[in-house]
Amino acid sequence: MRVRLSQGEYIIAAGRPHARSLWKPLALAGATGAAAGYALGWLGRDTLPGQLAEWSPYLQPAVVVLGLLVLLRYCLPPVLRWFTGRIILTDRRLIRRQGVLLRREHEIALAAIYQLEIRQTVTDRMQRSGTLVLDLGHGRIMQYPAVPEVHRFRSLVVSAIGQLPLTAMFDGVDIEGDGGYDYEGRDYD
Repeated sequence: MRVRLSQGEYIIAAGRPHARSLWKPLALAGATGAAAGYALGWLGRDTLPGQLAEWSPYLQPAVVVLGLLVLLRYCLPPVLRWFTGRIILTDRRLIRRQGVLLRREHEIALAAIYQLEIRQTVTDRMQRSGTLVLDLGHGRIMQYPAVPEVHRFRSLVVSAIGQLPLTAMFDGVDIEGDGGYDYEGRDYD
């Protein structure tokens, strides 16, 4: 998953979303493994009641298949979404990539960002993560949830915006150039 950079563009920071979103699928995977192991152990004992002993050779593979289906349906997709998600900051843009089969990529030019805001819950503060909210003007808001080290990442974004040439901020009008007026305000071009 490479980023195509423009000439002279470089990556400042890149990483995955915070791993806190993995606790539910991992807890479910542990509970599924424990329940399937208990069921297999119980079905494998010698003192099963009559009818259940006859069905035991069919029930044991069914327990394994059911456990695998739970893992594949409810545990694997969130892990893959986290594993393939990326937040990339270059010196010109902010990129968010998500998805396994259906990949989504969203780019925002740093010059388009008017305001940055951080939203954190109590658990976010304990984990030093949070949601980075970007105000793009005209009521357009972008949210980057589960950003690790969100305060540090925000300072990197602010620093990168500060490094942009002023011409990038004003639609190509050269603010920094020598141009056009002398000290008395007369046009000499």
